[in-house]
Amino acid sequence: MPGKRDGLILGVDPGLAGTGFALFAEPNLVLSCSTVVTIPGRDGARLLTITNHLRALLAEHPPAEASIEELFMGRNATSAVGVAQARGAILAVLEECGVPVFEYKPSQVKVVLTGYGNADKAQISRMLSAQVKLPEGKLDDHAKDAIAIALCHARSRRFTQSGATPGARLADLK
Repeated sequence: MPGKRDGLILGVDPGLAGTGFALFAEPNLVLSCSTVVTIPGRDGARLLTITNHLRALLAEHPPAEASIEELFMGRNATSAVGVAQARGAILAVLEECGVPVFEYKPSQVKVVLTGYGNADKAQISRMLSAQVKLPEGKLDDHAKDAIAIALCHARSRRFTQSGATPGARLADLK
């Protein structure tokens, strides 16, 4: 099974109510994905549920790198606080375990996957299905977003390793 030395990428879609995790191996294999759904109640208990799952995942499949969605401040400030709490707990565990973390804006993930920064969930889902081998069964939005974030990082990493700058045109790479 791929591990830290094999370039495994952990994708994380953080949230207090639901956090998506995906383990991605290049070129296009999703090894596993899951969503941790927490029970409404004390935030500390919910964060422990998320971090305990993450620690177990890291112990079983140590990734070379992790990618996580940056905080997006939409209309609902209350949900943004929960996402920020989950992100903080996840980032602390990844730091503690020595896993390098790369952060992506939602629009960056959408551009890399679909070519359009305002793509909706259905467009992202179709592009994921066309680009990677997804696990069997129904995947919820958190798991799909975690896969998308991992795939975004894999593609971005490949691009930057080629020596290109993020704003480079294709003609400049030849």
